[in-house]
Amino acid sequence: MSLLTVQQQSIVKSITLPKISQNRLPIVHILTSRTDNDDERKVEPFQFEKIIKFFQDPLSSHLIDRRVRLCNKICQHHKNGYILKDLHYLMKIFNMLVDLCQQQPLFINPFIEILKNCSKPFLLDKSTDAEIYASALVSFYSDFGYLLRIPNKSIQQCILETLYKSIQTTNKSPRIDDNYDDLTPAAHIYLLRTQCSSDLCETLVKALSMVQNDLSLRIQIIKLLQIYSSRSSNCVARMLTHDCVNRLITKMNDPDPSGDLLKEAFLGQVTQSHSQYHRQLRNDILVVLSLILNANPNAPVVETGFAKQLFLLASCPELRSNSPLVKNFKLTTSQEDFEFKKLLINTVVILNRNPMMGELMSSSRVLLALLSYIEPLPRKIDHQINTFHWNQSQYEDLQLHALAALSILLPHSLSEYFEYGVSTRLLLFYEWTINQDEYKSEGNSFFAKGGRNTKRSQLRYTLRLFRSLVSTKDERIYLDLCDQGIIPSLTGYLRVMIQEKSSHIDYVDLDIICDGLFILSCLGELDVHRKEIFGSEGIEMLIQILSTKSSCVCGGLGYHRLLVATIDCVWCCIVGSVINEDEFIQKQGIFSLLDLIETNPKSLQNIVLGCLLDLTENTKCLHFMMAWQGHKQDYFPHVLCELWRDEEHETYVARTERGVIGDHRKPLMGFLQQSVPLTPLKHLEPSRAILDLIDNMRSKIYGFFCKIGFGDLPGLQEEDYITLCIIENFLDFKMGEIWQEIITELEMEGVKLIAPDNEATDTILRASEERALAVTATQNYILQQYHKHDLEFEKIFYNELIRNHIFHEKQLDRWKSFIARTSKYPLLMVAKDSQNQAIRQSRPEEKDYSGYHTVHNFEIPNLSITTFSGQFLKIESTPLEILTRH
Repeated sequence: MSLLTVQQQSIVKSITLPKISQNRLPIVHILTSRTDNDDERKVEPFQFEKIIKFFQDPLSSHLIDRRVRLCNKICQHHKNGYILKDLHYLMKIFNMLVDLCQQQPLFINPFIEILKNCSKPFLLDKSTDAEIYASALVSFYSDFGYLLRIPNKSIQQCILETLYKSIQTTNKSPRIDDNYDDLTPAAHIYLLRTQCSSDLCETLVKALSMVQNDLSLRIQIIKLLQIYSSRSSNCVARMLTHDCVNRLITKMNDPDPSGDLLKEAFLGQVTQSHSQYHRQLRNDILVVLSLILNANPNAPVVETGFAKQLFLLASCPELRSNSPLVKNFKLTTSQEDFEFKKLLINTVVILNRNPMMGELMSSSRVLLALLSYIEPLPRKIDHQINTFHWNQSQYEDLQLHALAALSILLPHSLSEYFEYGVSTRLLLFYEWTINQDEYKSEGNSFFAKGGRNTKRSQLRYTLRLFRSLVSTKDERIYLDLCDQGIIPSLTGYLRVMIQEKSSHIDYVDLDIICDGLFILSCLGELDVHRKEIFGSEGIEMLIQILSTKSSCVCGGLGYHRLLVATIDCVWCCIVGSVINEDEFIQKQGIFSLLDLIETNPKSLQNIVLGCLLDLTENTKCLHFMMAWQGHKQDYFPHVLCELWRDEEHETYVARTERGVIGDHRKPLMGFLQQSVPLTPLKHLEPSRAILDLIDNMRSKIYGFFCKIGFGDLPGLQEEDYITLCIIENFLDFKMGEIWQEIITELEMEGVKLIAPDNEATDTILRASEERALAVTATQNYILQQYHKHDLEFEKIFYNELIRNHIFHEKQLDRWKSFIARTSKYPLLMVAKDSQNQAIRQSRPEEKDYSGYHTVHNFEIPNLSITTFSGQFLKIESTPLEILTRH
């Protein structure tokens, strides 16, 4: 008997219990179903420390069988899962077994069995263990992924299967949930979230290179990566950081007997899509593919041969092919197949962004397949030939889609442009779009918006395709289009269209007009002969557009765009041709441009001024400019001065309230220009003084005054003369500004000038400063003269006021004298005598009239007035109220 048992008996004997009578025996109810075997089934804490110590003991290294039995004991004891708080012991055992497996193959199977138990949910002793051991579990999974370094396929496969099973919802222990001995299994969501937070993603991506020759392991890694990437965006970011995409694609073309890699999913759905579900899945796969290519245009679709297959599908059924890929590929007029065709065209456009696609696109002849849709509608279909045909609405949609795609693809494949005769095909289609033949367009698609029951959508995208072609600036295309008469055809149609749509131009009409003007601008920019072909019809068309009211163009929203295209066309098709310039001036096109300067914002004024400045090379233009008067009756020189002042106000140039130069050292430089730090510039890089000439209109305004002169200009006001002093010296001021920048840059670069150069630069800067002081003195003199003139005018005005007051006083005196004469007879007689005396004094000396038979009396008898009167009298009658008063 042990010592513990003896002590317990002695203690029991020393305790005297009270006697209980038989009538007072307590009733004890059985509250549990505990049996004698419960002690055996109770899970006792596992002694990991002893096992770790035994494995670490070098004296036990030869006891292989015993170590194997211990491994089996661990596996048997934790067949329902490991307790979460034992993670640190578990990883120590894993690391020791890794080394033992490489030394002795007998440990491989026990190690695999131990690893399999990790697929079961970890057990929680307390509800708070999930939070307490979260970081420990993250570290465990990170180390667990590093076990893939073991060069044994069985262990690697077990690790991957364990990770995969641990996060599956169907993964449950064979024991019922109520029989875990007060332990709670962790939720699979918790385990999945923990694995996503660990380094498993990076480890698995790196493991792809290690198992690239083993298809089964690679598939298991890909499945895990799919799960992690679908649950966490951080996992996706870490996968991309470790070049996961390239690691996956490099082995995409390897044979796959299992079919689990899904690399043939798209082509399989294409060739075997016999139901609506499979067709929709095929379309969804293509959408995902297009999104990937759009995000990464340099994806290796050429290297894998996938781009070639896409081009082959995109050219079917328009082109015949002997490829086995399209042998079983059949299209129908169903909505899914129709969407698939449009998705293929869209994917071709996206693939074009890859610079490696040029040769492949040329060999696939996909452009020829798209050009087959460029034909008048409705089509003439030969039903006797057993070929596939889209219905009318679908064909119209594909036609517009093909035009939009060709406008992107053709400029990159000019060799196909000449090989396929694109210009002839397009011009014939263009003639169909502008003729008067009736065509009822369905207008159901995105590209047909706004063109229902008309051919406007076809015309819109045809001109857009022409615009893309001429944007290449290839002279061969210019000659090809001009030889086939595109210029007169386009100008004639635009003139008629603007006449008909002058009251309302919608966004479709705006696109057509702007694209047509751009095409004409490109064709006539550098060739005088093409400018002359533009001719009178084109000039009338441009003047009509310039006279269009802004409210008529998309409610005013598209007016700026229309004017920019029109002014560009004036610049390219009129300026440079004397014949066109003369006709444009005679038809008062100059007045239309000048009206735009007065009524439009600064962004447009700059363009108009540039166009007008080039037109001033024709001397006939100057007379019309000087004769023009705006809506406020302002002359052109006054408008130019106002524009100059507005520019200086926006750039915060130092000026006084009267417009005089405020800083004679920087007469042109504004605050915005000064705020740009001055740094040493590279070769041919413009400085801030040169960029200032581009940013504002002052250089153009100076060019105008150089043409019209600085004196004897009509319509100038006082402030205009002050501004004109600065404009006249603009070039000198700008030269001084540039030299100041040059000297400052040389000082910053540590370059010292030699004595003659230093003297020359000092002279230049001093001359510029003196010029600014002289201009300031001239401006002040002009202000003084205007001030004197104002004083003289004010003096004359006050003299007029004085004379008016004197006249009124005399009138008042005369009125008072009149009242006095009419009220007092003596005063009347005095006035009469004064009148007679004045009459006598005014007469010459009297002659002797004795020799005359008749002598006339010059005085009127019985005259009752005392004032000198003329031939007419103004008689004020008595007011009617006095006469009718009773």
